[in-house]
Amino acid sequence: MMPAENSRTPSLTPTIQLLDHLPDDRVDDAAALYLSALADKLVPVYGVGPRARQALMCGFNRHMCITAEENDRLVGILGIQSAVAGFMNVTINTLRPFYGTFGSLWRMALLAFLHYPPMADEAYIDGVAVLPEYRGRGVGTGLIAALETWATGHGLSIIRLEVVDANPRAEKLYRRIGFKAVHAQTVWPFGTLFGFQSSTVMVKTLN
Repeated sequence: MMPAENSRTPSLTPTIQLLDHLPDDRVDDAAALYLSALADKLVPVYGVGPRARQALMCGFNRHMCITAEENDRLVGILGIQSAVAGFMNVTINTLRPFYGTFGSLWRMALLAFLHYPPMADEAYIDGVAVLPEYRGRGVGTGLIAALETWATGHGLSIIRLEVVDANPRAEKLYRRIGFKAVHAQTVWPFGTLFGFQSSTVMVKTLN
């Protein structure tokens, strides 16, 4: 069931509001924020600039994310993937208008390498992006807490994520809020391309 377009979760602060969707007029901002914050993974696939943002936007499912806003400005976003739907719905058809057939094929191959298909009882975090000036202010923690509420409401009992070795600060946060490392995995032979060598899979079981 799709959430109502004006559906909100509890406020993070008196001025920062959390929503369980991406408003239509924030899609371009979300693409720019995603590309910036998740550059290690996304820039090798999409590149940078207006074409990259447009290509990324075409695959967004605005109802599979949690967003944070302050004063009508998008300050954070968390993409969600479940067994039935995901925030990033990338296909050859969404990529071809921007990269052509051959360019779309190798980009799909890279994305498939990074893709994790969630189990039926899981919500997978498909990326957390927060504006630099809002980091360290509880926005990321608030987005994840809102995801836990979302997951429970959808009958899911596990949240899973991957954190790259180039982001130890994020891994420390995830451990602090109850995630446990399951195993590490390498991205060989694409480590040089992506800018990180391995990632740690972490899970949190919801009560």
